Amino acid sequence: MRKDLMSAEKVLTGVHPIDENKNQALAALFLEGFRNTIDAEYSSKNDYLNEIQAVIDGRYGQFLPACSYFSQTSKRIVGVTLVTLFRSVPLLAYAVTAPGWQGKGIATNLIQASEQALIRKGYKTMYLVVTKQNYRAYSLYRTLGFSEAGENWDAVLERSSSSD
Repeated sequence: MRKDLMSAEKVLTGVHPIDENKNQALAALFLEGFRNTIDAEYSSKNDYLNEIQAVIDGRYGQFLPACSYFSQTSKRIVGVTLVTLFRSVPLLAYAVTAPGWQGKGIATNLIQASEQALIRKGYKTMYLVVTKQNYRAYSLYRTLGFSEAGENWDAVLERSSSSD
């Protein structure tokens, strides 16, 4: 999916710049957030810790910590966005919200914070990949203004470079 980014004057509260010292807590969030979903790839906190480190190390392109955020309560992290530059375009590699906090605006605020950070860096679009059967996530992204971009990354990115 793709979204053309637009600057907004909205003040976002409850979001914090990503902190790699919180990777253990992020791994716990990933385990909880993906458990029993169509997108569950791993079955342990350690597996998700390795995945988070792989994102930071460049598995999906250069990690952009200045465009990645988390939200927390007094007790734990309840949401996160991890943004990368995949083949030179901004990619929302992960947006995860704890099940008990879904539907409360956490993901919306985090994604909008990531969008505004990308705009400040001069980017005009953001991409993401979502499983269409993940109805809740797909609906959220559509509500936030994302649209279908296609499934072939070569074609998607070729169109992107010709339109920017």
